[in-house]
Amino acid sequence: MSRRIELTLTYNAPAAAVHSALTNRDFWLGRLEKSADNGVTLDHLNGGDGTVDVSISQVLDKDALPALVSKAVKGDLVLTRGEAWGPFENGQANGTFTVTTTGLPITAKGSAVLTDAGAQSTLTLEGDVEVAIKLIGGAIEGMVADQVTDILRRDQEAIEGWVAANA
Repeated sequence: MSRRIELTLTYNAPAAAVHSALTNRDFWLGRLEKSADNGVTLDHLNGGDGTVDVSISQVLDKDALPALVSKAVKGDLVLTRGEAWGPFENGQANGTFTVTTTGLPITAKGSAVLTDAGAQSTLTLEGDVEVAIKLIGGAIEGMVADQVTDILRRDQEAIEGWVAANA
């Protein structure tokens, strides 16, 4: 069983500017530098011609998790997040996202579409979260889905900040 993720975000910047940030190597390296104290590391960052494929990982403190989740963790809990964006063409760009963990059988994956909306832009994400743990997986899926959407909302703030600073 899985939990559906559907989220629409409105950016206070044109889609071309948002896409430019998402596919900019310096944007990702700057984010990693700001997150280094939280144990975030770069797995890979590939791109060119208005595309990007990036993967970052973070060791999570299982003691900071809800008891239901922390009891199910086996070994270290590492969250790996991937994002890929194609070129910006005809007022839009298509992307994908993935989240996997070690220590818990969690996966999330989906698609994203970034489109122009006048002086703003819209990012529409759809995907699924699956936690393959008998009996409690469904309860954890809801928590993970909430965390994924929180991460995406924080990404929005970082992207808008980057666009404003680099306009």
